[in-house]
Amino acid sequence: MESQNDLNDNIRLTTIKIEEEHPELIKYINEIPRGFLFTTEKDVNNKALKEYLDSLNKILETYSSKH
Repeated sequence: MESQNDLNDNIRLTTIKIEEEHPELIKYINEIPRGFLFTTEKDVNNKALKEYLDSLNKILETYSSKH
């Protein structure tokens, strides 16, 4: 399993890629639930970060295959 820092880095890089290469997809990023960002827990669950990253990658993959 990836570390929390690795997941955060991958999320950041994927988001930047979407913003730079496919800015029309930004509206879909806002629709992905990000409850982990507002958690009061000290540590964010790695599973939640991984699910968010997978959602970002799925958006990119789906869009790329159609365009």
